[in-house]
Amino acid sequence: MRTKKRMDFLLLGFVLLVLTPGLMFSAGVKQSAPTGKASGPVEVVFWHSSSGLAGEAMTNLVGRFNTTIGTEQNIVVKEVFQGKAADVATKLRASLQAERPQDLPDLAQLDATGVMDVRDSTYLVTISSLAGMDPAYDLSRLEPGALLSITYKGQLIGMPFNASTIVFYYNKDAFEEVGLDPDKPPRTLSELASYAGKLLKKSADGKTVLRYGFAGVPTTYELVSWIGQQNGVSYLTDKANGHDGNPTRVVFDTEGTMARFLSEWRRVWQSGGLGNLTADVRQEFAAGRVAMYAASTSGLSTLLSSVGDRFKVGVGYLPRVDEASKGGVNIGGGALFAFANGNDLGKSATWEFLKFLMNAQSQFEWHKSTGYFPVNLDTYGLPEFKVHLQENPLFEVAINQLRDSDPRVQSVWWPNSYQAYYEIQNRIIEMLEKNASVDQTVESLAAVLNKYMADFNRMNKE
Repeated sequence: MRTKKRMDFLLLGFVLLVLTPGLMFSAGVKQSAPTGKASGPVEVVFWHSSSGLAGEAMTNLVGRFNTTIGTEQNIVVKEVFQGKAADVATKLRASLQAERPQDLPDLAQLDATGVMDVRDSTYLVTISSLAGMDPAYDLSRLEPGALLSITYKGQLIGMPFNASTIVFYYNKDAFEEVGLDPDKPPRTLSELASYAGKLLKKSADGKTVLRYGFAGVPTTYELVSWIGQQNGVSYLTDKANGHDGNPTRVVFDTEGTMARFLSEWRRVWQSGGLGNLTADVRQEFAAGRVAMYAASTSGLSTLLSSVGDRFKVGVGYLPRVDEASKGGVNIGGGALFAFANGNDLGKSATWEFLKFLMNAQSQFEWHKSTGYFPVNLDTYGLPEFKVHLQENPLFEVAINQLRDSDPRVQSVWWPNSYQAYYEIQNRIIEMLEKNASVDQTVESLAAVLNKYMADFNRMNKE
């Protein structure tokens, strides 16, 4: 159960979100209100980045909408797979910068790296505005932390659909092999260091690593949690990681949170069991060449399929930086954003599709197929969902971790997000492999990230 403090905080958030007067479409865009059924089918163009099992699940949901509610209300959703999340953001950015709204989709799926491209656009149609035009729709039936994760300056700018958290995957058979309890994954980075050293396996001559204890290099994705969980709640940047406006500087340097994390991470490296792998970590884990790694819960279904019956997979909470770091993890994944493009005036058809995607049954199907946790709270009361968790307890770990986390731990919305991602990785690798100091690493990271923000803010005044 969530604590009273958490619920009181979120209740205040909902009052601001739902009851703030005047929440309409973004400035500069005028659309007519919904006026009933159109004479012909209304086509809703939907760009998404879901592939693999998630892609199949998305296609199934679109198909079910088109043959049910869509048929009843004269709506046809046309799904367009646009590649990775970065590809969706790139194509949206091109149309927005060229001010060609007619080239925009009605709905697009974005992750945190694409939010800055759309959040201040005059062509964005906020979810607050759409929900405000439908008094029967109750936003409070959606996971409050997920709503907060897509809130910008008090408005819900996107619908948190493919919501996830980062979890800890481990090989239970490998744990048993070295005498570790397979039901007790590491709780802190200090414990992770100890486990990684024990799980390391080398060839007889000691020259070849046969199995890393842990693999991966922290990026923005991991750091929003490992920085965020410190000191109650902390951020990488000012402006609450960009959720209260354009960030202007990092704060992890002056607050000491990055140094604290890096000092603990160096201990994992010094165990000898850490592999600085930046690609194919899941495949290496499935092949038994990595014993532990951290990744999104959204990959759980794919991982279990990849591993098959080769070994038992364990899922645990992301290890804390240290015992005092209790803020938990952020909600990641992605959300759905609506755009004013001259089609579907009032976005009434788009809103009907969004409501369908967010209903309890759709959220259950999406969760079961992918591992993303249900955003609709009513899903948790479905009898079939309860049976699902009993039969597949690994899926419940992310849900429990979410409920034990502070919802103010947030993804970061900052410029040059992909460059920042790789800068973080490269400088952490340099710290470990070239023995750079923690202070040098913090200073160099702060300098390059602050420059990205300064350059952006010179050209984008709020």
